[in-house]
Amino acid sequence: MSKQRDENLPFVTVVTPAYNQADFLRDTIESVLSQDYPNIEYVVLDDGSTDDTPKILAEYGDKFVWESQKNMGQTPTINKGWAMTKGEIVTWLNSDDTFYDSGSVREAVEYLMENPDVGIVFGDSMFTEADGTEIEPTRPVVDFTFEKMVRKCENSISQPSAFIRRDVVRKAGELDPKFYYFMDWDFWMRAGIYFKIEHVDAIWSTYRLHADSKTVAQAKRAAPELDYLYKKFFSRDDIPAELRAIESEAMMNMCFTSGGYYLQGGDYKSASEMASKAFEYYPKGKYQLANLHKFIYCKFGNTPIYRKSRQVLRRSIA
Repeated sequence: MSKQRDENLPFVTVVTPAYNQADFLRDTIESVLSQDYPNIEYVVLDDGSTDDTPKILAEYGDKFVWESQKNMGQTPTINKGWAMTKGEIVTWLNSDDTFYDSGSVREAVEYLMENPDVGIVFGDSMFTEADGTEIEPTRPVVDFTFEKMVRKCENSISQPSAFIRRDVVRKAGELDPKFYYFMDWDFWMRAGIYFKIEHVDAIWSTYRLHADSKTVAQAKRAAPELDYLYKKFFSRDDIPAELRAIESEAMMNMCFTSGGYYLQGGDYKSASEMASKAFEYYPKGKYQLANLHKFIYCKFGNTPIYRKSRQVLRRSIA
């Protein structure tokens, strides 16, 4: 990065793990190089790509640090990038995403500097088509709290718009390579035990939707990971009392969320099984209409039974 450094500002580490996404890589790189924040150390790690990724990286020369390696997977590659850098604030930007505009990094750093008690700050993202055409922003984040995130089993943290203090990584640990889909969700859960996480109502990144996007193509295989994530989280012995108190409700909602993933992947049997488990974790949940709606959805999916039940519930609410 050729911008004039400012020793009074913290350094920000941006790591891009790249694997066979040459069609999008230039956009990602340019979005980092165009940032108006002066203290960015940028690392792109080519994780054994067989397309034009190495050629594209070579075109940039020494404008940032890059190297090619044997394929080791996205999560270990991000951990490697963080380990080889010194930034006081870290993030990762996948090779099909971009920073939204030139001020994204600066705005995040300014927030962290003004709020020293915050360990992670995140903004929103803009969904785009494969060609970069904007679709719509991510779902609005309303009154974010870590407790609500855990209880509802909703990952409202937009990863490419999240900026993390290095101290959070030191305390909570690096990304867990056992996760393929939810390494970020698992990290937020661990980090939130010790550090404050805050949301800013601003778009800081784009999230490109295309055929190979994990969350679009592989929902069925993501569901068991979420089950494992929550069981792993609540098996910890350092869970604060206020989170331990909501464990049963959180596990119920995990079942509903996992069931939704199974439905997206066409595995109706597993979705139904998760629905049945939900109220075993939290029997009182069956007395709330919202939970009954989730139960019926996971149990019966988009069937005539589900549609009829939804109509009955709507009339009950009205």
